[in-house]
Amino acid sequence: MEAASKGQWLRVGLGVMVLFSGLCTIFGSVVTVAEAWQEHAQARWPVVEACIDTCELKQGSSGRRQSYYIRCRFIYLVDDEQNAANLNSNSVPSPEVWQYPPNQMAPYQEWVDSHTKGTTVLVRYDPGDHRKIVMVADYMPRGGPRTANNLKLLEVCAGSFLVLLVIARITRPRSFQQNGTSSTPLNP
Repeated sequence: MEAASKGQWLRVGLGVMVLFSGLCTIFGSVVTVAEAWQEHAQARWPVVEACIDTCELKQGSSGRRQSYYIRCRFIYLVDDEQNAANLNSNSVPSPEVWQYPPNQMAPYQEWVDSHTKGTTVLVRYDPGDHRKIVMVADYMPRGGPRTANNLKLLEVCAGSFLVLLVIARITRPRSFQQNGTSSTPLNP
């Protein structure tokens, strides 16, 4: 009786893992499609040369943890009209917090040091709202297009879902039809 109970729990656990990996695959698909569409739309925005007005590493916090992010202000002309826009990077933990790999803030500081006031970069601006910009290249650390990495993660999620689904299908209990009656094999 106990062996059957263990088998049932294993099947339930496997079913939960199949369900979870399936939901992760669906969520990953939605995020990948949404970000790919956004990046596709932004790739059609006009390009303009922008001048960095300010660029600094700013301290932020999330609860008790301190973090840092890059904040830059860009000045650029669109149809002889001066525009300004701010871009922020993703955050990175402060050096006091244990992290792997260590010193994740170093690339942020290097990027800020190489993008001083007056540095010019190419940006794309939203034709509907000139205050929205994205960088063309020379992205801030952990910045830039995400679709390629999203597709890799989606492949892992979908692959794990398919493998778990096949395992669940192979290990499921089977019923046999004999003369109109159903029976379960003794050794599944």
